[in-house]
Amino acid sequence: GRDGQEGQMAWEEEVYFNMCWRWRNIPKPVIAAAQGKTIAGGLMLLWIADVIIASDDATFCDPVVTMGVCGVEWFVHPWELGPRKAKELLFTADFWSAEEARGFGMVNHVVPRADLAAFTLAMAERIALKPAFALKLTKEAVNRTLDIQGQQTAIESVFGLHHLCHAHNQEAFGMVIDPARMPATVKK
Repeated sequence: GRDGQEGQMAWEEEVYFNMCWRWRNIPKPVIAAAQGKTIAGGLMLLWIADVIIASDDATFCDPVVTMGVCGVEWFVHPWELGPRKAKELLFTADFWSAEEARGFGMVNHVVPRADLAAFTLAMAERIALKPAFALKLTKEAVNRTLDIQGQQTAIESVFGLHHLCHAHNQEAFGMVIDPARMPATVKK
C-alpha cells in the first residue's frame, strides 16, 4: 500500500529478499537441479540451495547491470563466483557454462542432461539417510559461518544499492530499469 520507491522497495524486500532469506534458512537441506538457462532472478532461486547439480548444457547469466541495476535483490555473487569473476560477469552480462560454474564453486556437480534427475534424486537419497538433527545443525553452522564473514550484512546493504539504482532509473527514465538497454539482455 505504499507509494513510490518506498512501495517498490517494500514489495521487492518481501517477494525477493525475504523469500530467499527464508528459503536459505529452511532447516532441511535444499537440493537444486539446473538445466537450460538460469538468468537474473533465477540465480537467486538457485543460489539459496545447499547443493546444486547442473546439466552439462546449463548456462547462467545476470544481465541486470545492462538494465541499469547493480545486481539482483539477493546479491551473493561474490560468494558464488568469487569477487573478480562476479565483477566481470556483472559488468559484461556474459553467460557462463556449467563447467565454469563448477570451477567457481557455484555448483557441486555437472552431469549429462539425461542423467540430471536421477543423479539429483540419488544425491537427495544419500543425504536423507543422515540424521535430520545433524543435517539441520550442519546447515546452520555453514550458514552462520557465512554470516560471520559478513554475507547477511553485505546482502542487506547491496539490496539498498539495488533500490538506489531503481530510484535513479525511475527519476531518469520514468521506470525502474533503463529501457534503452533492454534488447541487449537477449544475448547468446
